[in-house]
Amino acid sequence: MLRLLLALCVLLPAAAPAVVEDDFDYFVNNWNVVGLPDYMYGSRITPANEVFLAGGTAVKIRVGRDLTPLRRAHGKRAREGWMPIMETSVQDGPVRYAITFWATPLPDVRDWRKAFAWPTEGENFLTWIAVRATNTSGERAPAKVEMRPDPKAYEPKPPVFMTARQQTREYRWAWNLGPGESREAVARYPYYPVHDRKAIDTADPALWLGRTAEFWQSALDRAARVQVPCRKATRALKAAHVCQLIANDLGDLRGGEGFYEDFYIRDGAYQVMELEEAGFHEEAARAIERYLPRQGRYGRFESQKEQYDANGQAVWALWQYARITGDLDYLARVYPRMLRAVSWTMQERRKEKPPFPGLLTVAPADGEYLWDARHHIVGYDLWNLRGLLLTADAARRLGLREDAEKLMAEAQDYRAAMDAAWVRTGVPYFPPSWEGAGTHWGNTELFWPTPVFPLDDPRVAATIDQVRRKHGGGFVEGTIRWLAKDHENAIHPYLGAYTVMNSLARGDHEQVVEDFYWCLLHTTAANAFPEGIFFKKREAWYDTIPHVTGASNYAILLRHMLIHEEGEDLHLLKAVPDWWLAEGQEIRLERMPTHFGVMHLTVRGLAQGVHVELTAPVRNRPWRMLLHLPESRPLALPVEGITVIPRKNQKQRWDFATVVERYRASLTPEERKHWQSLGIE
Repeated sequence: MLRLLLALCVLLPAAAPAVVEDDFDYFVNNWNVVGLPDYMYGSRITPANEVFLAGGTAVKIRVGRDLTPLRRAHGKRAREGWMPIMETSVQDGPVRYAITFWATPLPDVRDWRKAFAWPTEGENFLTWIAVRATNTSGERAPAKVEMRPDPKAYEPKPPVFMTARQQTREYRWAWNLGPGESREAVARYPYYPVHDRKAIDTADPALWLGRTAEFWQSALDRAARVQVPCRKATRALKAAHVCQLIANDLGDLRGGEGFYEDFYIRDGAYQVMELEEAGFHEEAARAIERYLPRQGRYGRFESQKEQYDANGQAVWALWQYARITGDLDYLARVYPRMLRAVSWTMQERRKEKPPFPGLLTVAPADGEYLWDARHHIVGYDLWNLRGLLLTADAARRLGLREDAEKLMAEAQDYRAAMDAAWVRTGVPYFPPSWEGAGTHWGNTELFWPTPVFPLDDPRVAATIDQVRRKHGGGFVEGTIRWLAKDHENAIHPYLGAYTVMNSLARGDHEQVVEDFYWCLLHTTAANAFPEGIFFKKREAWYDTIPHVTGASNYAILLRHMLIHEEGEDLHLLKAVPDWWLAEGQEIRLERMPTHFGVMHLTVRGLAQGVHVELTAPVRNRPWRMLLHLPESRPLALPVEGITVIPRKNQKQRWDFATVVERYRASLTPEERKHWQSLGIE
C-alpha cells in the first residue's frame, strides 16, 4: 500500500499555478477520449466527466460528503497538455479530490508494448479512474467517493450487448482523513465485459499509469519534433497527433472516436497528410493503402455516394504520398489508378451540355449543403481539375511524356470551361455552385492543397474577401460561417483553414497569424478540436469533439506556417508571429519530412536578429529555399543555400492570451455571467 501511495502521489495531478493556456476552455460540451491507437473504439469522457463504455453504459462519478456528481464546471485537462490521460479536480470543503482517467490494454496481455500500439490480443481494453482525496485542513475531515455505471445514460452507437454484471458494478469508498492526509482509490472498467476479472482487479494502477505515459511519450518521439515559443501551439500539435492515432481503426482513418466511425475520402486525405508531415511513416503507409479499395469499377473514387470531390481528393492523396516519401516505385504502382480516376473525370465532363459544357454533371453536395443533386458544384470541378494536373505531374516524373502532354491539354480545356462558367455567374468570386447557391466549402480550396489558379488570379482574392468579410456577415471569431438550414450562428474552424491557407500562399502573413490564434481559441483546455461550432452557445455541434480532421487541419496549418512547399520551392517561416523570433526565443524543427526529403531547422532570436541552423533536404534539392523574416529581425549570419525574403513587421502581437482577452471583451455582461454560472470563463 505504501508503494501505491507514493507512486500515485507522483502520477496523479497536483495543484499547479493557473495560466491562460491551462484554464481557458471554449466549449460547453468539452468532450474528450481516452483510448489506444488503432483500436476500434475508445472511452469517451463527457462534459460532466462521465466515462462511456460499450453499449452506452456511462460511469458516473460522485465525490464529497453529499456524494455530488461531477459536472461541467470541473474542467478537465490533458497531462502535459496533450497526453490522453485526463485530469480534473473537485474541492469539497477542506478535501480536494484529484481524478485521473486513462486507458491501457487488459493487464493479462503477453506483450504490453505491442498491445498499446495495436490490438494484438483483441479489441478490449481497460479504462482506469483513479481518485486521490486530500485533507487540506488542520482538522479531521470526512471524504467519500462513488462510481456507479448507468446503462440508460446514452443511446449506444453501435449497440453492443452488455451483461448485467457489467452494468451494475459499482465502487464506493469512505475515509475519515487526518490533517494533511491523502487516500487513493482506483476503479477499473473493461470496455467490453470480461468473464474473469482477477487480472484486472489485481493490476497495479501506478505501473499501468506509468506505462501509459511511457507509451505515449515514445509514440510522439517517433514523430518529427516541432517546438515553437508558444506553449499552447506546441501542446495542441501534440494533442492533434494523439487524436489522429486514437481515431485510426486498424489503419483505417476515421473522422471522430464515437461519432464518425466511417472512412471519408474528403477528411481522410488531410488526415493522411497530417501523418505524413508529422513523420508517422508506418501509419501513413497503412492509411494510404486504404484508398485503393475505394475506387469503383468506372474509375471514380468514392466514399460518400455520388459526391465527386472524393475522386480528385483521392488522386491528390496518392500524389502527395509519393511526393513526401520520394517513392517513385509507389508512384508507378498507383499511377494507373490515378489515370483511371481522371479518365472518369474526362468522360463525365463530356456528358454535360450548355449552359455548362465541359463541367461535371449535377450531383449532391455535403459541405455546400446542396443535397438536391440539381447543382453544378464548383469544388467538384476544382478537385477534379487538380486531379488532372497532379496526374500529369506524376506522368512527367515517371517519364511518360505523351501522357503528361495529353493530360495537361485536358486540364487546359477544363479550366477554359470553368472560366466560361464563372463569367455566367456574374460575381467576381467563385461561388459554392455555378448556379450561385449553397454555402462555401470546396470553392475555397483554390491554392490549397495545390494551386489550380495562378497566385495573382483576382478571382481568388475576391473569393477570400467574400468569405472573410461578406458571407453571412463575414468571419466570426476569426472563423468562416457555415450557413445552412438548422445551423444558425454556425462557424466552421477547419473549413476556415482552407481560406487561411490561401492567404498563406499569397503571403498575407499577418492575417494568417491572427487566424491561427483564433483557431487555437476554439479548443478545450485539453487541446481538443471541434468540427463546426454554434458560437452563440459555445457548443461543438452534435458533440463532434475531439474531431480528427479539425485536429489534422490545425497541425497542417502550423506545419505550413513553418515549412511550406510551393512547386519546387521550399519556404521557411512563411507566416509566423514576429514575437516567435524575438531575442531569447527559439523555433526547433527536427526530422521534418518535406517533398524534398527530411530537414532540420533551428531559429534562435538574438539581440541583433536571428541565428539559423539548417540541415537542408538532399533527396531532391529544392530550386530555392526562401526564408521569410521581418525587417526588424535580419539574419545574423548568412546560411548557404538560403535566400532571405524580407517582409514588413507585424503591427499587432497575436498570442493565445491576446485572443482569449479579445474574445472575453466581446461578451456582453449577461453572456459573461451565464458562462461563469456554468463554471466557464
